[in-house]
Amino acid sequence: MTITPRLVAEYRIPGVRDLLSGGGWFDPSGPVPRLVLQGPDSLRVYELGEDAELRATFPRPSSNWREMNDWLAPDLSFVVFQGETSYTAVDRDGNRMWHHPLGGWYATPWGHVGFAMAGPYRETQTLLRLPSGAADKSLFVALDTAGNELARSILPCGGNDRCVELVWGSEGYLTGVYARGGTADGAPAKPAEYQASLVCGHIVLGERVREKRATMPAGYASALRGREPVEWSPSGTGMMTIDGRGRDVRWHRYPSCEVAAELRLSDFPPPGTGDSSVHDHHRWIYPYGGGYVDADTAMVTLHNSYNEARVFMFGEDVWEEHSHWLADPATGGLHGRIAYPMRDVDHVWLLGDGTWVTAEWDTLYRWSAGPGLSDLPATMSDT
Repeated sequence: MTITPRLVAEYRIPGVRDLLSGGGWFDPSGPVPRLVLQGPDSLRVYELGEDAELRATFPRPSSNWREMNDWLAPDLSFVVFQGETSYTAVDRDGNRMWHHPLGGWYATPWGHVGFAMAGPYRETQTLLRLPSGAADKSLFVALDTAGNELARSILPCGGNDRCVELVWGSEGYLTGVYARGGTADGAPAKPAEYQASLVCGHIVLGERVREKRATMPAGYASALRGREPVEWSPSGTGMMTIDGRGRDVRWHRYPSCEVAAELRLSDFPPPGTGDSSVHDHHRWIYPYGGGYVDADTAMVTLHNSYNEARVFMFGEDVWEEHSHWLADPATGGLHGRIAYPMRDVDHVWLLGDGTWVTAEWDTLYRWSAGPGLSDLPATMSDT
């Protein structure tokens, strides 16, 4: 069954030639999803309601600023731009709030910024990761909004050649520290995970979890053997995985990790037939662009290689590269293929509220399956 999606909203983003090629991300955690766009001159934040409302624009420190990471404060009051040699905080008006050198940590990919809401007036504290000068320790410095140093914390984990992340809970409270990645000589190193809290700007480590997998149920490792995790369900009671060679997708109950449903590539119509007529040769299940549309509906993406010779040498108008299908994560039954009004749609961003977003040049399209999805047949064979 072909599913015609309902267009919920159309957002034209001015000043962007191609949304697919630019840096940016979606933040679906708030009451209204946000689009954060990284441009060469600024970082812009949009709220995606009925229209795309520009909530904040943060100019970059200079026109030739070569950023590595952008870190947005939760209240949208400022952004910390990480460059090759420094961190710089900029407010919405482009004013430089403070500037902090990396201390010789040149062009590192392991910089990290965290934001904590602390104090009687819920001020925002910024925690910067800086080089510690030690192979097995990490340094974090806490700053107030004016850039004044409040505290320094030396953590017995990480080191300059590993990624060290601060883990935050609800309402801006620090709950943990997690170190991962290799060592300076390239040797693999086990992840290090600690419980943690923030006291007057100091990171206080609690109990260490010796193995990262110790925080997962016993069946988690076996459930993922030879498979790739795709996404957790919105309720956190299930997860979706894909075979490493793209032959099937599974939905698992959590925390038992038992398989609740499976959808195999062979369960789709053969290439060139029915709703698979958009593909005319071998396909595989694509690990990106799939996940949970909502608690009761999942999206699965099929993909095949694009035959440039047939298009550019012989002028043929041949198949699309991608197709998107809705399925039932409780049974693995296919609802059908989504038929967009435009040609090949590749990237899909799931917002977890029953809607998803696609992009075409400077325009975003927000879709839903429309009313009556629950009335669709459980499997394709029922049609």
